[in-house]
Amino acid sequence: MHRFRIIKVFNNNVIMAKDRLNQKEVVLVGKGLGFDAKPGGMIDNEKIEKVFSFVDKNKLEQLNNFNEDIIGVTEEIISMVSKELQEPLNEHIHVALADHIGFTLERLKTGLEITNPFIEEIKALYSREYELACQAAEMIEEKFETNIPDGEKGFIAMHIHSSRINRDLAKTVENTTMINKMVEIAEGELNAKLNRQDANYARLLVHLRFALDRINSNTTIKNPLLKKIKSEFADSYSIANKLAEYIRERLGKSPTEDEIGYLALHIQRIKDSLNELDKN
Repeated sequence: MHRFRIIKVFNNNVIMAKDRLNQKEVVLVGKGLGFDAKPGGMIDNEKIEKVFSFVDKNKLEQLNNFNEDIIGVTEEIISMVSKELQEPLNEHIHVALADHIGFTLERLKTGLEITNPFIEEIKALYSREYELACQAAEMIEEKFETNIPDGEKGFIAMHIHSSRINRDLAKTVENTTMINKMVEIAEGELNAKLNRQDANYARLLVHLRFALDRINSNTTIKNPLLKKIKSEFADSYSIANKLAEYIRERLGKSPTEDEIGYLALHIQRIKDSLNELDKN
C-alpha cells in the first residue's frame, strides 16, 4: 500500500506529504523522491530515506514561509546529519536552520558577512558538529552557487549541536560566550595569547564545556588530586578560582573545589607548554 500522498514538492529529494495512516503531515527525504512528482500523487515507499513528523504543527506551517529551495536543502542537510549521527534531532532545527540559511544567503548576496567571534572555540568544542556543518556548507554552495565562509559554518555547527542535545540555541550561545570570556581571563592572568591549535588549549575548552554542563545540572565530580594541585600548582589554582568567580557571577552557582582543581590542572598544562616555548 502507498502510505503517503504528496502535498508539496520542494525539490527532487524533498516533499511534504500526508500520512494516510494517521492523517498527519510530514516531510519526506529520499533520492529522486520528488522527481516528476505532483501534488495529490502517491509516493513509492521504497524511495523514502527519512520521515520527519512534527509534534508542533506550527513548525510545519512555518516551513511554508520559506523559499522552496531553502526548505529543500535544509531538509537534505537535516537528513544527512541525522543519518551521520545515528540519532534524531529536535524538531526546532527544521525552522531554525531554514531561517538561518535564508538569512545567510541574503547577507552574502548584499556583501554583508557577519563574523563569528567563537569560530575557533566551536571547532574545538563541537568538532563533530563542525565537520557536519562543513558538509552542509558544501550542499548549500552547490545548490546556490555561493561560498559559505568559515564563520557561517560555525553558526550551522551550533544549530546542529543545540538540536542534537535538545538544548535551546540561546543556551549553546551563552555557554560558548562564557567559555570565550574565560579564555580571555586566563590569557590575561597568564599574560599570553593561547595557541588555538595547541592540544592543551582544546582540552581546556572541552573541560570548560563539560564543567558548565555539570554546574548547570548540579552534577559533581571527585578530584583525588585536589590537595596536591592546591599545594603544587597554587598559581594555576588561583587563576582557576578567578574563572570560578566569573561562573558564579554569570550562573549564580558556585563550582566545587574539585571542579576548580581540574581547571587548575588544565591551566598548569598550558603554563608548562608556554614555558617550553620560552625555552626554545
